[in-house]
This record gives sequence, C-alpha cells and structure tokens, in this order.
Amino acid sequence: MGLYAMQTVVWTLIGLIAYVCGLVIVTTMTPRLWKFRYDEWMFMGFAVAVVSGGIMVFVPLAITFALFNGSLGVKIFDSLLLVGIFVVGLRMSLRSFRPRNAGGTFRVSRILAGSFCLLLLAVSIYSIILLFLPPQV
Repeated sequence: MGLYAMQTVVWTLIGLIAYVCGLVIVTTMTPRLWKFRYDEWMFMGFAVAVVSGGIMVFVPLAITFALFNGSLGVKIFDSLLLVGIFVVGLRMSLRSFRPRNAGGTFRVSRILAGSFCLLLLAVSIYSIILLFLPPQV
C-alpha cells in the first residue's frame, strides 16, 4: 500500500515539473518565433519547441485525473492549472498581436504564434467546461 501511494506522489510531481517546464518554454520561445519568417528552418525549430511546451502543459491534467479518478479535489486542482494555462495563453497572444516593439519581427510569424496561443487559451476553456460536466454514458 505504501509503495502505491508513493508512486502517485512521484507521478504528480513529474506532472507538475512538466507543467512548469511547459509554461517556461511557451513564454520564452514564443517571442523568439517573431524574429524569423515562417518558412525559415529556425522558425520551424522554435515552433517545435513551443508546440512541445504546449503539450507538456497538459501532462499533469491527464496524470492527476487518471490517478485519482476525477475526485472533486483533483477537479479543482486541474481547473487551477487550466486557469494558469489560460493566463499564459492570453498574455502571449496579446504580446504576439500587439508587441511593444515591432521592429525586427515579421507580421505573419507574430500572427502564427498568437494563433497558437489563442488555441491554447481555447483548449483550456474547453477543458474547464468538460471537467465539471457530468460524464455521458
């Protein structure tokens, strides 16, 4: 019994580390996308990093929801994580669409990066809604 309880703590900790790393990747790599045209190889490399960060952000939601069978405390915890994703997605999309200094950036790259951040924002809202809906049988 003690080994199983420890495994859930380790999996939850791994998920939270992935969440923080994903948020850091999204917030640091998205402004770097703006400096390259969308058909350059560096843009593709940074875009892969940003998409990987976006995937890593949703890891703890799946882990905690699967380990704890969707209890109320886990739903509240997951919704707080989703609110964090919402805030980061909103902040990065606003920075992409309205940069403080547009010099040295490409408009299409900013639009693509902002659209991805809007997608993160929409998925977080959709997940919050699905989190508290009763299951369909």
